[in-house]
Amino acid sequence: MSKLASEEAEKLTELLEKEFDLYEQIHKLTKTQTQLLDKDDIDAFNNSLDKRAQLIEKIKGLHQESEPLMQSYVSFTKGGGKADAIIEEHQIKIKELIKGCAKLNDENIATMTEKTKEHTKKIDEQRAKGKTIGGYAQSVPNIPEVFDKKT
Repeated sequence: MSKLASEEAEKLTELLEKEFDLYEQIHKLTKTQTQLLDKDDIDAFNNSLDKRAQLIEKIKGLHQESEPLMQSYVSFTKGGGKADAIIEEHQIKIKELIKGCAKLNDENIATMTEKTKEHTKKIDEQRAKGKTIGGYAQSVPNIPEVFDKKT
């Protein structure tokens, strides 16, 4: 492997390590989001989503930087050396983390959908009770003299 190819492989490995670390953080945040949904802590859940969006932006930046190196690496330098094994290992780990995050996201979406249905049902029940109370309130006269006589 030439010196240039070796430097590119090193840089690519470094970028993939950073990307892997960011995906690990996303995975941890996604697990935390599951717990926050269980607690119905929507504010903390939303903050967690904002943090995850920031991490995704960082990953996009790293990916833009690593993409040309990856294309160069795949096209010219792939030769089965130590760098190849490290780069391939990072790619596999990243793919596994992405799959794990996707699975947790699907579970969180299902949980959030169920909770939304529950909350909607409770709101509808409250609305129905409010209409019933409104019916009773109309039968009570709302005349100031009535209230003055009773006091």
